[in-house]
Amino acid sequence: MGAMLDSPWDGQSFSPPTAIDIATLESAIVAQLQSQIDQIEIAHYPDQPESYRLVHRVGAALVQYHGARYGDMLDTAAIIQTRLLEFAITILMRDLGWSYGGDPGGTSPGAYAMLEAVRAALTGFRIPGCRKMYPLGERFVERDSQGGVWIYQITFALSTLAVETAPVANFPSFVTGIAMEEGGQTTVAAGSASYTFDSSGQIHLPAGNVSDLSVIASGNQMLKPGIDYSVDPVAGVITALPGGAAAAGQTVEITYSYADQVIAAAGESSPAN
Repeated sequence: MGAMLDSPWDGQSFSPPTAIDIATLESAIVAQLQSQIDQIEIAHYPDQPESYRLVHRVGAALVQYHGARYGDMLDTAAIIQTRLLEFAITILMRDLGWSYGGDPGGTSPGAYAMLEAVRAALTGFRIPGCRKMYPLGERFVERDSQGGVWIYQITFALSTLAVETAPVANFPSFVTGIAMEEGGQTTVAAGSASYTFDSSGQIHLPAGNVSDLSVIASGNQMLKPGIDYSVDPVAGVITALPGGAAAAGQTVEITYSYADQVIAAAGESSPAN
């Protein structure tokens, strides 16, 4: 069953167009950390980590996309799945935040304090189009003895929806259309008048959106729709049927009602009545 909207959706513009792609999500996480933490460097994980060197005097936090898992399909008409994305923040700190044999402290924030700061900054952070972020786990990675750096990693997850790309419908361009009134709010009764079937066996009434049609032949004979004639109520055209009591050249008395119709053409600012 497809999703139903409570009201018409006017659409939404995103910049960039794909607002929940990986690069955009990662950039939003980097920006959130930069807005909340100013004691260390905040950046994307380097493309060549083996050549990365910590140059900040205190430390750094590097944001990296780890992968995603997809859930079961939620719709039978389109491919719609939950998408659970994971991002890891690698924290590199020159100080652990604990002195051997003494109380925790130091001249600068340590790895422990920065783990807590990152957790606080991202827990509950919501990117438009996604659910709030939440932590999955944290761990000690290694102690870089050469660089004198403590390395920890904390992982977060957020979920969104993965939806198939809608195909472009190959419909013809709109040229003109007729909108017919429903419910008969402005129905007008046309008086009885004589009409003659033309050589094609048709009568074109002067109005469309026809209802309450009555066709009477000579001798006060009531002609029957579907047997003697057919009617196109939108166009207001009556056609004599083969084998029926109506025929080309025959004159009949017709009464009917009609309602407003609006004709809209492509490029018009407002429809014409």
